[in-house]
Amino acid sequence: MGPMDVFNSLPPDQQKQVVDLGLKATEKLSNGIFKILGYRFEAKHMKAMAEAEAYKIKALADAKSYEINTIGEAIRNNQDLPITFNNGDTSLSIDITNTEQLIQRSNYRLQYQQARKEHNIESVIGKTVLELGNQTVESADDVDEDWLNRFFNIVEDVSDEQLQSLWSKILAGEILQPHSHSLRLLEFLRNISKDELELILKIMPFITGNKIFNDDSVLSKYDINYELILKLDEIGIVNSSAMISQNYDLNNNEKASLFDNKEIICLVNNKSSEKKHISIPIFTVNEIGLKLQKLSNTKMNVDFVKEILTSISKENNEICFSLNKIKSINGTQIDYDDNPIFEVEQKN
Repeated sequence: MGPMDVFNSLPPDQQKQVVDLGLKATEKLSNGIFKILGYRFEAKHMKAMAEAEAYKIKALADAKSYEINTIGEAIRNNQDLPITFNNGDTSLSIDITNTEQLIQRSNYRLQYQQARKEHNIESVIGKTVLELGNQTVESADDVDEDWLNRFFNIVEDVSDEQLQSLWSKILAGEILQPHSHSLRLLEFLRNISKDELELILKIMPFITGNKIFNDDSVLSKYDINYELILKLDEIGIVNSSAMISQNYDLNNNEKASLFDNKEIICLVNNKSSEKKHISIPIFTVNEIGLKLQKLSNTKMNVDFVKEILTSISKENNEICFSLNKIKSINGTQIDYDDNPIFEVEQKN
Protein backbone atom coordinates (compact mmCIF):
# COMPACT_ATOMS: atom_id res chain seq x y z
CA MET A 1 0.00 0.00 0.00
CA GLY A 2 1.43 3.38 -1.06
CA PRO A 3 1.48 6.50 1.13
CA MET A 4 -1.54 8.02 -0.60
CA ASP A 5 -3.50 4.80 -0.10
CA VAL A 6 -2.70 4.98 3.61
CA PHE A 7 -3.67 8.65 3.66
CA ASN A 8 -6.99 8.04 1.87
CA SER A 9 -7.86 5.28 4.33
CA LEU A 10 -7.68 7.69 7.27
CA PRO A 11 -10.82 9.35 8.72
CA PRO A 12 -11.34 12.98 7.54
CA ASP A 13 -10.25 14.47 10.89
CA GLN A 14 -6.97 12.52 10.81
CA GLN A 15 -6.41 13.50 7.17
CA LYS A 16 -6.74 17.14 8.23
CA GLN A 17 -4.22 16.59 11.03
CA VAL A 18 -1.74 15.07 8.58
CA VAL A 19 -2.17 17.95 6.12
CA ASP A 20 -1.83 20.56 8.89
CA LEU A 21 1.31 18.88 10.12
CA GLY A 22 2.67 18.74 6.59
CA LEU A 23 2.10 22.48 6.24
CA LYS A 24 3.88 23.20 9.52
CA ALA A 25 6.79 21.03 8.48
CA THR A 26 7.12 22.58 5.05
CA GLU A 27 7.29 26.10 6.50
CA LYS A 28 10.79 25.16 7.64
CA LEU A 29 12.06 24.31 4.16
CA SER A 30 13.70 27.36 2.69
CA ASN A 31 14.01 26.42 -1.00
CA GLY A 32 10.39 25.46 -1.82
CA ILE A 33 11.11 21.84 -2.74
CA PHE A 34 8.07 20.82 -0.71
CA LYS A 35 5.55 22.97 -2.61
CA ILE A 36 3.70 19.73 -3.31
CA LEU A 37 2.75 19.64 0.38
CA GLY A 38 1.37 23.17 0.35
CA TYR A 39 4.22 25.58 1.00
CA ARG A 40 2.70 28.90 2.08
CA PHE A 41 3.63 31.76 -0.21
CA GLU A 42 1.87 34.99 -0.96
CA ALA A 43 0.05 34.87 -4.31
CA LYS A 44 2.64 36.97 -6.15
CA HIS A 45 5.53 35.04 -4.67
CA MET A 46 3.88 31.73 -5.53
CA LYS A 47 3.31 32.82 -9.14
CA ALA A 48 6.88 34.07 -9.46
CA MET A 49 8.30 30.88 -8.00
CA ALA A 50 6.12 28.74 -10.27
CA GLU A 51 7.18 30.71 -13.35
CA ALA A 52 10.84 30.47 -12.35
CA GLU A 53 10.55 26.74 -11.78
CA ALA A 54 8.72 26.27 -15.11
CA TYR A 55 11.44 28.26 -16.91
CA LYS A 56 14.13 26.15 -15.24
CA ILE A 57 12.43 22.88 -16.23
CA LYS A 58 11.93 24.11 -19.81
CA ALA A 59 15.56 25.20 -20.07
CA LEU A 60 16.75 21.79 -18.88
CA ALA A 61 14.35 20.03 -21.25
CA ASP A 62 15.45 22.23 -24.16
CA ALA A 63 19.09 21.49 -23.39
CA LYS A 64 18.47 17.76 -23.27
CA SER A 65 16.37 17.93 -26.44
CA TYR A 66 19.17 19.84 -28.18
CA GLU A 67 21.62 17.18 -27.06
CA ILE A 68 19.44 14.37 -28.42
CA ASN A 69 18.79 16.18 -31.70
CA THR A 70 22.50 16.92 -32.12
CA ILE A 71 23.28 13.24 -31.66
CA GLY A 72 20.44 12.41 -34.05
CA GLU A 73 21.85 14.78 -36.69
CA ALA A 74 25.25 13.13 -36.35
CA ILE A 75 23.61 9.75 -36.84
CA ARG A 76 21.76 11.02 -39.92
CA ASN A 77 25.01 12.27 -41.41
CA ASN A 78 26.73 8.96 -40.75
CA GLN A 79 23.92 6.46 -41.10
CA ASP A 80 25.81 4.53 -43.74
CA LEU A 81 28.43 3.58 -41.15
CA PRO A 82 27.93 0.00 -39.87
CA ILE A 83 27.66 -0.71 -36.13
CA THR A 84 28.84 -4.19 -35.20
CA PHE A 85 29.52 -5.83 -31.84
CA ASN A 86 31.92 -8.78 -31.93
CA ASN A 87 32.01 -11.45 -29.25
CA GLY A 88 34.37 -14.24 -30.20
CA ASP A 89 32.93 -16.10 -33.15
CA THR A 90 29.59 -14.29 -33.03
CA SER A 91 28.69 -10.79 -34.12
CA LEU A 92 25.64 -8.55 -33.83
CA SER A 93 24.76 -5.82 -36.31
CA ILE A 94 22.37 -2.99 -35.40
CA ASP A 95 20.30 -1.22 -38.02
CA ILE A 96 20.36 2.54 -37.40
CA THR A 97 18.97 3.63 -40.73
CA ASN A 98 15.64 4.66 -39.13
CA THR A 99 17.08 7.62 -37.22
CA GLU A 100 13.70 9.21 -36.47
CA GLN A 101 12.66 6.18 -34.43
CA LEU A 102 16.00 6.25 -32.64
CA ILE A 103 15.52 9.89 -31.66
CA GLN A 104 11.95 9.19 -30.59
CA ARG A 105 13.12 6.31 -28.37
CA SER A 106 15.71 8.60 -26.82
CA ASN A 107 13.04 11.14 -25.93
CA TYR A 108 10.77 8.41 -24.52
CA ARG A 109 13.64 7.16 -22.38
CA LEU A 110 14.31 10.67 -21.07
CA GLN A 111 10.64 11.20 -20.22
CA TYR A 112 10.45 7.83 -18.48
CA GLN A 113 13.56 8.55 -16.41
CA GLN A 114 12.25 11.95 -15.30
CA ALA A 115 8.83 10.51 -14.45
CA ARG A 116 10.43 7.72 -12.41
CA LYS A 117 12.61 10.21 -10.50
CA GLU A 118 9.59 12.40 -9.72
CA HIS A 119 7.58 9.37 -8.60
CA ASN A 120 10.38 8.32 -6.23
CA ILE A 121 10.65 11.81 -4.73
CA GLU A 122 6.90 12.18 -4.20
CA SER A 123 6.71 8.69 -2.69
CA VAL A 124 9.36 9.62 -0.11
CA ILE A 125 7.56 12.91 0.59
CA GLY A 126 4.28 11.08 1.18
CA LYS A 127 5.95 8.60 3.53
CA THR A 128 7.61 11.49 5.36
CA VAL A 129 4.28 13.19 6.11
CA LEU A 130 2.91 9.92 7.50
CA GLU A 131 6.14 9.36 9.43
CA LEU A 132 5.77 12.72 11.16
CA GLY A 133 2.37 11.63 12.49
CA ASN A 134 1.37 13.85 15.41
CA GLN A 135 4.91 14.87 16.33
CA THR A 136 5.42 18.56 17.01
CA VAL A 137 7.83 20.59 14.92
CA GLU A 138 9.49 22.60 17.68
CA SER A 139 12.77 23.80 16.19
CA ALA A 140 12.68 27.22 14.55
CA ASP A 141 15.68 26.43 12.32
CA ASP A 142 15.20 25.81 8.61
CA VAL A 143 16.38 22.62 6.98
CA ASP A 144 19.65 23.44 5.24
CA GLU A 145 19.20 24.00 1.50
CA ASP A 146 22.41 22.20 0.55
CA TRP A 147 21.35 19.25 2.71
CA LEU A 148 17.95 19.17 0.95
CA ASN A 149 19.51 19.31 -2.51
CA ARG A 150 21.80 16.42 -1.64
CA PHE A 151 18.88 14.47 -0.14
CA PHE A 152 16.61 14.78 -3.18
CA ASN A 153 19.46 14.12 -5.61
CA ILE A 154 19.82 10.78 -3.85
CA VAL A 155 16.21 9.72 -3.30
CA GLU A 156 15.19 10.42 -6.90
CA ASP A 157 16.97 7.16 -7.77
CA VAL A 158 15.54 5.14 -4.85
CA SER A 159 12.54 3.04 -5.89
CA ASP A 160 12.64 0.24 -3.29
CA GLU A 161 9.84 0.63 -0.70
CA GLN A 162 11.98 -0.39 2.26
CA LEU A 163 14.76 2.02 1.33
CA GLN A 164 12.22 4.80 0.71
CA SER A 165 10.83 4.24 4.21
CA LEU A 166 14.33 4.66 5.66
CA TRP A 167 14.87 7.89 3.70
CA SER A 168 11.48 9.22 4.85
CA LYS A 169 12.52 8.66 8.49
CA ILE A 170 15.69 10.65 7.82
CA LEU A 171 13.79 13.55 6.26
CA ALA A 172 11.19 13.53 9.05
CA GLY A 173 13.98 13.62 11.63
CA GLU A 174 15.67 16.52 9.85
CA ILE A 175 12.40 18.48 9.77
CA LEU A 176 11.85 17.91 13.49
CA GLN A 177 15.47 18.69 14.36
CA PRO A 178 17.63 20.26 11.61
CA HIS A 179 21.30 19.23 11.50
CA SER A 180 20.54 15.89 13.19
CA HIS A 181 21.53 13.84 10.11
CA SER A 182 24.91 14.56 8.54
CA LEU A 183 25.81 14.66 4.87
CA ARG A 184 28.18 11.81 5.69
CA LEU A 185 25.18 9.68 6.68
CA LEU A 186 23.41 10.55 3.41
CA GLU A 187 26.44 9.56 1.35
CA PHE A 188 26.82 6.32 3.31
CA LEU A 189 23.19 5.34 2.70
CA ARG A 190 23.42 6.37 -0.95
CA ASN A 191 25.66 3.34 -1.56
CA ILE A 192 23.66 0.85 0.53
CA SER A 193 21.77 -1.87 -1.33
CA LYS A 194 18.56 -3.46 -0.09
CA ASP A 195 20.42 -6.67 0.76
CA GLU A 196 23.02 -4.73 2.77
CA LEU A 197 20.26 -2.85 4.58
CA GLU A 198 18.68 -6.16 5.58
CA LEU A 199 22.03 -7.32 7.03
CA ILE A 200 22.31 -4.08 8.99
CA LEU A 201 18.75 -4.38 10.32
CA LYS A 202 19.43 -7.98 11.32
CA ILE A 203 22.12 -6.91 13.79
CA MET A 204 20.21 -3.95 15.27
CA PRO A 205 18.47 -5.83 18.17
CA PHE A 206 21.88 -6.99 19.41
CA ILE A 207 23.53 -3.58 19.67
CA THR A 208 23.79 -2.49 23.31
CA GLY A 209 25.10 1.00 23.87
CA ASN A 210 27.77 1.35 21.20
CA LYS A 211 28.77 -2.30 21.01
CA ILE A 212 27.85 -5.90 20.29
CA PHE A 213 28.97 -8.38 22.92
CA ASN A 214 31.48 -10.78 21.37
CA ASP A 215 30.40 -14.21 22.54
CA ASP A 216 30.27 -16.80 19.74
CA SER A 217 28.30 -19.36 21.73
CA VAL A 218 25.48 -16.88 22.41
CA LEU A 219 25.57 -15.02 19.09
CA SER A 220 25.28 -18.26 17.13
CA LYS A 221 21.98 -19.04 18.86
CA TYR A 222 20.58 -15.92 17.24
CA ASP A 223 22.06 -16.69 13.81
CA ILE A 224 24.77 -14.05 14.22
CA ASN A 225 28.08 -15.45 13.05
CA TYR A 226 31.49 -13.91 12.50
CA GLU A 227 30.95 -13.90 8.74
CA LEU A 228 28.07 -11.47 9.24
CA ILE A 229 30.23 -9.31 11.53
CA LEU A 230 32.90 -9.20 8.81
CA LYS A 231 30.31 -8.13 6.21
CA LEU A 232 29.09 -5.36 8.51
CA ASP A 233 32.70 -4.27 8.93
CA GLU A 234 33.07 -4.17 5.14
CA ILE A 235 29.85 -2.16 4.84
CA GLY A 236 31.27 0.27 7.39
CA ILE A 237 29.34 0.16 10.66
CA VAL A 238 31.11 -2.45 12.86
CA ASN A 239 34.72 -2.99 13.90
CA SER A 240 35.22 -6.75 13.58
CA SER A 241 38.52 -6.91 15.48
CA ALA A 242 38.48 -9.71 18.06
CA MET A 243 41.01 -7.82 20.17
CA ILE A 244 38.61 -5.15 21.50
CA SER A 245 37.27 -5.39 25.05
CA GLN A 246 35.41 -3.27 27.58
CA ASN A 247 37.41 -3.13 30.82
CA TYR A 248 36.54 -2.23 34.42
CA ASP A 249 38.52 -2.06 37.65
CA LEU A 250 36.06 -2.15 40.52
CA ASN A 251 36.61 -1.93 44.26
CA ASN A 252 34.46 -3.80 46.77
CA ASN A 253 30.74 -2.94 46.28
CA GLU A 254 31.59 -0.53 43.47
CA LYS A 255 29.13 -0.38 40.56
CA ALA A 256 29.53 0.60 36.93
CA SER A 257 27.24 0.77 33.91
CA LEU A 258 27.80 -1.56 30.99
CA PHE A 259 25.23 0.27 28.86
CA ASP A 260 21.79 1.89 28.89
CA ASN A 261 19.14 2.33 26.22
CA LYS A 262 16.97 4.98 27.92
CA GLU A 263 14.66 2.23 29.19
CA ILE A 264 17.02 -0.26 30.82
CA ILE A 265 20.43 0.12 32.40
CA CYS A 266 22.87 -2.78 32.69
CA LEU A 267 24.94 -2.69 35.89
CA VAL A 268 28.02 -4.56 37.02
CA ASN A 269 28.68 -4.72 40.78
CA ASN A 270 31.78 -6.09 42.50
CA LYS A 271 30.50 -8.04 45.50
CA SER A 272 33.83 -9.56 46.41
CA SER A 273 36.04 -8.29 49.23
CA GLU A 274 38.86 -7.35 46.88
CA LYS A 275 39.43 -5.21 43.81
CA LYS A 276 38.43 -6.93 40.59
CA HIS A 277 39.39 -6.46 36.95
CA ILE A 278 36.67 -7.26 34.44
CA SER A 279 37.29 -7.60 30.71
CA ILE A 280 34.38 -8.16 28.30
CA PRO A 281 35.05 -8.89 24.58
CA ILE A 282 33.03 -6.65 22.25
CA PHE A 283 32.66 -5.47 18.66
CA THR A 284 32.33 -1.71 18.51
CA VAL A 285 29.61 0.02 16.45
CA ASN A 286 30.33 3.41 14.90
CA GLU A 287 28.17 6.54 14.84
CA ILE A 288 26.45 5.64 11.57
CA GLY A 289 25.50 2.22 12.93
CA LEU A 290 24.03 3.82 16.05
CA LYS A 291 22.13 6.35 13.93
CA LEU A 292 20.64 3.54 11.84
CA GLN A 293 19.61 1.70 15.01
CA LYS A 294 17.74 4.79 16.15
CA LEU A 295 16.13 5.28 12.73
CA SER A 296 14.98 1.66 12.63
CA ASN A 297 13.26 1.99 16.03
CA THR A 298 14.58 -1.48 16.85
CA LYS A 299 14.04 -2.78 20.37
CA MET A 300 16.94 -4.42 22.17
CA ASN A 301 16.70 -8.21 22.37
CA VAL A 302 16.49 -8.60 26.16
CA ASP A 303 16.73 -12.40 26.04
CA PHE A 304 20.02 -12.09 24.16
CA VAL A 305 21.39 -9.70 26.79
CA LYS A 306 20.35 -12.02 29.61
CA GLU A 307 22.20 -14.91 27.97
CA ILE A 308 25.27 -12.73 27.42
CA LEU A 309 25.35 -11.63 31.07
CA THR A 310 24.92 -15.23 32.22
CA SER A 311 27.85 -16.26 30.03
CA ILE A 312 30.04 -13.37 31.23
CA SER A 313 29.29 -14.07 34.88
CA LYS A 314 30.77 -17.56 34.56
CA GLU A 315 34.16 -15.94 33.96
CA ASN A 316 33.79 -13.40 36.78
CA ASN A 317 33.16 -14.87 40.20
CA GLU A 318 31.40 -12.67 42.77
CA ILE A 319 30.54 -10.10 40.14
CA CYS A 320 26.85 -9.34 39.90
CA PHE A 321 25.33 -8.34 36.56
CA SER A 322 21.83 -6.89 36.51
CA LEU A 323 19.25 -5.18 34.31
CA ASN A 324 17.30 -2.37 35.99
CA LYS A 325 14.47 -0.20 34.69
CA ILE A 326 15.34 3.46 34.22
CA LYS A 327 13.02 5.90 35.99
CA SER A 328 14.49 9.16 34.71
CA ILE A 329 17.53 10.63 32.96
CA ASN A 330 18.90 14.10 33.73
CA GLY A 331 21.98 14.81 31.66
CA THR A 332 24.52 12.15 32.67
CA GLN A 333 22.57 11.24 35.82
CA ILE A 334 20.41 8.12 35.55
CA ASP A 335 17.84 7.27 38.19
CA TYR A 336 16.89 3.59 38.10
CA ASP A 337 14.79 1.11 40.05
CA ASP A 338 16.85 -0.69 42.71
CA ASN A 339 14.91 -3.90 42.16
CA PRO A 340 16.43 -5.51 39.04
CA ILE A 341 14.30 -7.18 36.40
CA PHE A 342 17.17 -9.63 35.88
CA GLU A 343 20.23 -10.50 37.98
CA VAL A 344 22.98 -13.09 37.72
CA GLU A 345 26.06 -13.78 39.85
CA GLN A 346 28.58 -16.61 39.84
CA LYS A 347 29.63 -17.43 43.39
CA ASN A 348 32.66 -19.38 44.54
